[in-house]
Amino acid sequence: MQTNIMISGTGGQGILAAADFLSEALFRNGFHVVGTRSYGAEARGGSAQSIVIASDVEIHDIQFEASDAMLILSLPAYKKYIGVARKSSLVMVDSHVLSRLKPEEVRKDVEQVAVPAADLAEKLGNPIVANMVILAAYTKKTGIITLDQLRNAVKTLMRPQFRDLNLKAIEAGAKSI
Repeated sequence: MQTNIMISGTGGQGILAAADFLSEALFRNGFHVVGTRSYGAEARGGSAQSIVIASDVEIHDIQFEASDAMLILSLPAYKKYIGVARKSSLVMVDSHVLSRLKPEEVRKDVEQVAVPAADLAEKLGNPIVANMVILAAYTKKTGIITLDQLRNAVKTLMRPQFRDLNLKAIEAGAKSI
């Protein structure tokens, strides 16, 4: 089983960090993991996306053609990347993004799930943790890893001063689904 996951948004939303946490948790769960990232030259404010490929067997081909799952945190990212979602794939989108799309812009052939990531992050006092909210919602919805594995990845990779906030964001995201 191989799963191609794209996390996308705007620079400064923690897109690259979210992919790192997901990759760490997948690796510790016994998956083979490969990741790539790309972001605009301006970094903050430009488009950003990370791809995580996870497989239960060795990964020999790292060619990414379509996603099995997408986590989207910004409107420009939705418009730019939604075309690479495989038909019937899971697309988890911040609620604000979905509310700003015209009906004809919404993909009908994928399973779209609205996640109030930005709203929940704002309630926690820091908009940057929307990445962890949507990542936790994805984790809970798919079961690809456990919430404990995601928490452990945060404890391993996150700077100590930000751990508690990110762990709270995981709880909020898990409860949102």
